[in-house]
Amino acid sequence: MVRLRMKNSSGGAGSWDLTTVLVLAVAAIGFLFDTYELLLLPLIAAPAISEILQLPTNHPDVTTWVGRLLWIAALCGGVFGLIGGWLTDRLGRKTVLALSIALYSMSPVAAAFSTTLEWFIFFRCATFVGVCVEFVAAITWLAELFPDKGRKEKVLGWTQAFASVGGLFVTLVNGWILRNASTFPALPVPEPFNAHADWRYTLITGLMPAIPIALLLPFVPESKVWRERKAAGTLKRASFSELFSPALRRVTWTTAALSACAYGVAFGALQLTPTRIVPGLASLAPQQQILRPLQTEAVELNLQLDAVRPAFEQATAEVAGLREVAGQRAKLRVAMRATAKPLADTNTAPEKRSEIATKLTAMTNRFTELDGKLSSLTTDKPAAKKAVIDREKVLAQLGANRSKQEAADTVVKTRGKDIQFWQELGGLGGRIALALLLAVAMSRGALLRLFQFPGLVVLPVTYLWLFDQEPELFQWGIFAAGFLTVAQFSYMGEYLPKVFPVHLRGTGGSFATNVGGRMIGTSMAFLTTNLLAPALGGTGPLFVAKAAAIVGFAMFAIGLGLSFLLPEPPAEASQH
Repeated sequence: MVRLRMKNSSGGAGSWDLTTVLVLAVAAIGFLFDTYELLLLPLIAAPAISEILQLPTNHPDVTTWVGRLLWIAALCGGVFGLIGGWLTDRLGRKTVLALSIALYSMSPVAAAFSTTLEWFIFFRCATFVGVCVEFVAAITWLAELFPDKGRKEKVLGWTQAFASVGGLFVTLVNGWILRNASTFPALPVPEPFNAHADWRYTLITGLMPAIPIALLLPFVPESKVWRERKAAGTLKRASFSELFSPALRRVTWTTAALSACAYGVAFGALQLTPTRIVPGLASLAPQQQILRPLQTEAVELNLQLDAVRPAFEQATAEVAGLREVAGQRAKLRVAMRATAKPLADTNTAPEKRSEIATKLTAMTNRFTELDGKLSSLTTDKPAAKKAVIDREKVLAQLGANRSKQEAADTVVKTRGKDIQFWQELGGLGGRIALALLLAVAMSRGALLRLFQFPGLVVLPVTYLWLFDQEPELFQWGIFAAGFLTVAQFSYMGEYLPKVFPVHLRGTGGSFATNVGGRMIGTSMAFLTTNLLAPALGGTGPLFVAKAAAIVGFAMFAIGLGLSFLLPEPPAEASQH
């Protein structure tokens, strides 16, 4: 095997050799896909849980489990991410980096083939754990491969910018899959599950980073300072308790709290915006006028579905093969409804109508066959057949309800996706700005405050005034909020490796990012939607927007105060 070496271990000028390029490629791919893997969840959670539970996507049980999954994943990421940081100090930066990328690449594929809620949640939590570990391992690895201060700041700043590219990339990939899923090869999943479910294909794309990383990792080095100290026996043993020693407890608590504030803005305001706040924009009032009575009707229909579920569950438990037949009938009904939809369009060409009619005839014949199977299975149990038919009647009404909602709902969701896109663009701009500002001679506290001070104005203006009075300008407020918030993630990625000693860089960075940010900070979503918004008057978009403004302002204000407690990194981090 050809061995490549970094020509200048100091990372100084003139050291952009092939190995350096490969290191940057590995880091950029890792950062890009850790965001990609995380943002898969809000895209696929509802349809995945809906199919696994065999319930409509707007059923309360689906909504409840989506919320639980976000909380469970964040908790697992924080706990096991902290352990991963400790392993980074014990086993080596490159080793743990490789294992974490493998974990977050393989687990989405396993989740794609899940047929029970327990396994789906397990594999999505595994993905979150891999991402939490990868971030800390990567920034620690890069900081030690490039000990020269100027080079280190450029590398950490610019490679982290690819994290925001991941947010844009996952949106494009998911959109392409939604348009083409029906043409992909069928997946080997049992009845009654959909072998062409778009959420499964979307999860399978999570495997993408594994291939280039596997090819590149053999050609990049382990951290020199970690390797040499490990070999010489001078590397101290990583200890959680040392993080709270008199020498480190200030930086430990301050960085954890700052991470919590940054994640608090992201989850307590930005991440809620496309789905919980955008629907309340005044420009979407006509669509909401259509949707409101239909959504009320859907609530009642879901209650009816709950009422017939016990009899259906009992019937499928007593009659072998009944659940599979019921699932086939349900899928066929959905397919028939989708196939017949173009017939309502007066612009559909006559030859196309003829083709549709032929398909519908074949589907009708297939449904007749399934009628025969259902009758055969339930010959001695008429109550079981009634339970299936009763459930199908409610599902048919729910399907008709969703069809009526579709046009207006598409407009609302498209606007939400547009706002999400502006947020991701703002985040990318913030990371780029941070990378450029790292070259400016200023204290690290002052650099952080450049992003915190404007946030005190941007968040309230965006969620209180632009949302209510200037909906066409709302996207610009979200762009600015994304810019100011996401830049702080890159800031912490550049700062953390500098302030902890070599033997604690993974552990300390992980405590700040995973415990402070991903465990505590993400809980702001619950605070916004479940506590503050109801206290302000309700759970509708207007109240969630007001709550997001309060939470966002508070997080920026607390972070601003904490920035004055932030110690300056030592002049030469490699001397730790």
